[in-house]
Amino acid sequence: MARPRGNQQMTEARRQSILVSAFNVFAKSGFRGGSLKQVAELEGISEAGILHHFKSKGQLLIAVLESNKGIVELFCILSAEATAEDHPAHEYFKERYKFVTELTAKHFELLHKEGKLREGIEPDSAASALVAVSDGLQVQWLLDPSWDMLEGHRAFFRGILRPEFEHLVSAKDARDYTLAAGGR
Repeated sequence: MARPRGNQQMTEARRQSILVSAFNVFAKSGFRGGSLKQVAELEGISEAGILHHFKSKGQLLIAVLESNKGIVELFCILSAEATAEDHPAHEYFKERYKFVTELTAKHFELLHKEGKLREGIEPDSAASALVAVSDGLQVQWLLDPSWDMLEGHRAFFRGILRPEFEHLVSAKDARDYTLAAGGR
């Protein structure tokens, strides 16, 4: 027997509410720092209630990313527009890219010190390249949502990691995926 339409609407409304709460938790604490418990507390339900709608924390993350296509689109458009010096967000994006690149370079420096990067890969250059690759992958995903951004990032890392460390980016889903150095 089919569920009454009102229950479907309530279920979809709850899923959307959970996505908003999960977005807020992940935006503040990241995927690893955020917990299902935090999302459940924001929703006023149990962790089991969250898992009723989403099979795992990883699936919840993917749903958050998929539901926020508009944010990715806005970022891509504004970052391109802000290359003009008279754009109101010009300085914001310059500072943001500087911060992200420097933070990423620190992670690559750790990989370099641990001997995990291929010979000749410089942490600063790898960081700049990863930021550029990530931006390009976002644009490709916006043009074709079936595009696998995660696999695009994996390909980048397989190109810079020494072969014996490529397994660090072979995770099968988002909950296992880390940027190699960040997943300690």
